Formats: sequence, structure tokens, C-alpha cells
Amino acid sequence: MPSSAEPVPGDWLEVELEADPAMASELDVLLTRRDLGGWVVEAEEPTLKWLFYVPRESGWQERLGSLGVSLREAGARMVVRRSVADEDWAECWKQFYHPRRIGKTLVICPSWERHDPAPEERMLVLDPGMAFGTGYHASTALCMELLEEHLLVASAPRVLDVGIGSGILSISALLLGADRVLGVDHDPVAVRVARENLELNALGDRAEVRQFEGVPDGSYDLILANLVAQVLVDLADDLACAVARGGRLVAGGIVEERRDEVVRALQAGGLELEAELEREAWVGLRLRRP
Repeated sequence: MPSSAEPVPGDWLEVELEADPAMASELDVLLTRRDLGGWVVEAEEPTLKWLFYVPRESGWQERLGSLGVSLREAGARMVVRRSVADEDWAECWKQFYHPRRIGKTLVICPSWERHDPAPEERMLVLDPGMAFGTGYHASTALCMELLEEHLLVASAPRVLDVGIGSGILSISALLLGADRVLGVDHDPVAVRVARENLELNALGDRAEVRQFEGVPDGSYDLILANLVAQVLVDLADDLACAVARGGRLVAGGIVEERRDEVVRALQAGGLELEAELEREAWVGLRLRRP
């Protein structure tokens, strides 16, 4: 069983996972498939220790029990540590989140930290709150590196960010020289957080964020889509059609084993694979419309 102690009433359960460090990539994929959108790396050596939070909603006992079985079969150990009130949950992980450099020039700095950027650095001030996108997950970092590589040598007057989350990719694009960004997300929390982070970086006047599911009409020089493989496949035709001639699509959230499926779906829409990066069992792609 996941825990021998019954948690006291609360809104969230704080769960600790322990495993061999060599299992990091496997566990990353396992948790992501369980719709656990993020976790805190508490320790990496000599034992991997991650924290994640499970809402105490209908069916949470079955969900937690099933997850415990999967982790045990994979060789990991899971323990429920405590119950956390909703207002405390979003603050618990902040002690582990510090400035981080991504790619050649981008630096992510949490809003509660200080960082003096070097002349060549472009600093993003970020408070992810309850939205996806801290830059710590490999899928986000791969997308940032792929868009940076492109925007350091090319322009992008019109950018679309599908599934904007915390706004991290939109902010990166604007700092790298994009003119304007339209960001969409079906989650109202993400819409609010993205707007707040754009304002935090003094970029609110160059971006529009809407609550919208899918791909809005229009033609874009650069589309950012850090989603998951199945959503990318489902939206492949719409995404491909929205890429302007000579434009690019940066796609992330793809586990290695589904890479070929995503590439085929996007190529069927007329896009050509231009670049890809792989890290920790995740793949990022950049495709071009000729």
C-alpha cells in the first residue's frame, strides 16, 4: 500500500517517491502518463527523491493505490507524507525552484529569487503557480532550446503558443525577438497565470492570451506546441495548416516511443522535419513549411 498512515483531512496529499537515480527517465514518463503534471526534485543522489501532490477528489484512493502498484513494479517506493491545504500546496515546492539557464542565452528566474544576468543572458522572471511550465521538465527545456536556435538567426513577427501554460515559451520567444504572441489554453488558471507572467516581464503589451481549446484560425511564422503526443497527433492537421510558408512549428511533450507517430502526422500536413533534440526519454521537434 502507498502508506501505512491515514492522512488527516485536507485538499491535497503530499507524496514522496524514492528510487535509484538511474530510473529517473522511466519514472518521468510513468508520472506524466498518470496526468501528474509536475513534481519537485528533492534529491538526486545517492537516492532519487521526488515530491508530487495528488488532489483528494472522488476516487483518489483508487488512483493512489494504482499508482503505488505501478511504481512498486518499476522498483520505486512511494509514501504519503502529509495532507496539505489548497492554499499551501502552490507554495510548498518554491524552496526547490531556483534560477536556471536553458540553451545559450535564456535564464529562468523565479519571481521570489534574485539573479544578475550576464550581458548575453535573456532573463525570464516566472511564477508558474498552478500552471504547467517551470523550465525544469525536459520537454519545456527542449522546446526553449529549439525556439532559441531558430530565433537567434530568424525573425518571427507572428507567434502562436498552443497550450500556453505558465507562459514560459511565449516569454522566451518575445525576449528572443518575436514581435507579437497569441497564446491560447483551455485552462482558465493557465490563462490567468500566463497573463500575470507576461506582465511580470513587461511584455503584456506584445501578447494576447485567450481561453481557447484547439488551434485558432490564422497564419503564423512560429507555432509553439508543448503538449503531449496524442494531442499533437489529434491537432496535427490544424497545426500544420496554421504554419505560414517558410514558418516553423516547435513541438514538445513527446515520449521517445511516440516520436515517429507524431512526425508522420505532422509531415502528412505538409511540414518537413528540420531539427530534433532528445533528453531523458523526451523528444522535441522543429518542423518547417517549405
